[in-house]
Amino acid sequence: MKKIALYNRKGGVGKSTTTINLAHAYARDGLRVLVIDADDQASSTNGLGLTNDYEGKVLLDCLLEENDPFYTPIEQVIVTCEYETGTVYLVPTRRSASPSDLTSQIGYEYRLSEELAKIDELFDICLIDCPGSTSALNPYARCALVAQDRIIMPVQMQKFSMDAVYSAPEELEEMKRFREDIHIAAFIPTMVSARSKGDVMTVEELEELGKEVGIPVLTTIPYAVKVQTLQRESRPVIDHKSPATDAYLQLAEEVLSL
Repeated sequence: MKKIALYNRKGGVGKSTTTINLAHAYARDGLRVLVIDADDQASSTNGLGLTNDYEGKVLLDCLLEENDPFYTPIEQVIVTCEYETGTVYLVPTRRSASPSDLTSQIGYEYRLSEELAKIDELFDICLIDCPGSTSALNPYARCALVAQDRIIMPVQMQKFSMDAVYSAPEELEEMKRFREDIHIAAFIPTMVSARSKGDVMTVEELEELGKEVGIPVLTTIPYAVKVQTLQRESRPVIDHKSPATDAYLQLAEEVLSL
């Protein structure tokens, strides 16, 4: 199972949207895909059809120490999300399940990695939606960054999102005491308007930075109102013809080959 973490400390850059649409693309191709919603805003959970009042087991339950009475093995947390395009499996989260509860556990950073090792043969690819608005210091983000095989960074074409790109190496440096090989594997320009000169210039800036630091820039995801509408309805974008659909399908191939 290949484990991909979608990471950017800046919120609203398209991490959850990218996670969900990559999952649908892989499911359509017949791959066994697992989504881990490690964002305590629960966007991927909601986007895959679970409501905010979901009362089942969630990510936090399988990250507790195994001797904790509330611990639940990850295979008992997984929810099956059926679509005409294929099946997506989900480890959901809930906004009320605070990851701060993990910080009292010594070595909690390795818990997701340990749990995923138990189900490694059951899935082909695992997409981990990391939290935004904080940094690698968020407990869920720490677990995700230790568990991943590749980190890809969705980047919206705005100043604050680009600022996060420049600060990412310093943030990840702190995580190297848990995994020495932590690094960004690729950038994804998201929500790009071809009509916006600023967006086009920022894509070029990201590509120049990528060349300088040796990080590839993957397929640009165009801005599309339809994507947001479908996501609110928990419907796969790849069911509909649009430039965004084509971009996500191309992106899925690129991510799988990293």
